[in-house]
Amino acid sequence: MIPLVAVVSLRGRESRTLRIWVPLILLWLVIVPLAALFSPLIFVGCLACRIDPFGAFSVGWQILRALNDTEVEIEHRSAGISICVF
Repeated sequence: MIPLVAVVSLRGRESRTLRIWVPLILLWLVIVPLAALFSPLIFVGCLACRIDPFGAFSVGWQILRALNDTEVEIEHRSAGISICVF
C-alpha cells in the first residue's frame, strides 16, 4: 500500500518538539491525474531509450510501496528533524 500520512517532528534548542501530520493522500490526488496525463509521453520516452515501460512502472510502484515505515532523522547540536512515513 502506498503511504498516506507522514509525521514531521521538529526539535529546537529548548527540546520543545513540534509534530506536524502531513496527509499524503492530498499529494496523491494531484499526482495521479498528472501521471495519467503524461503517461503517453513517458511510454514513448521509455521506448526511445530502449527501456521496458512496464518494467519501469513496476519498479516505480515497488519504490512507492517501500516508502511505508520509512524513518529519516537528522540531528544537530541545536536542532533536529524526524520524518516518519506511514
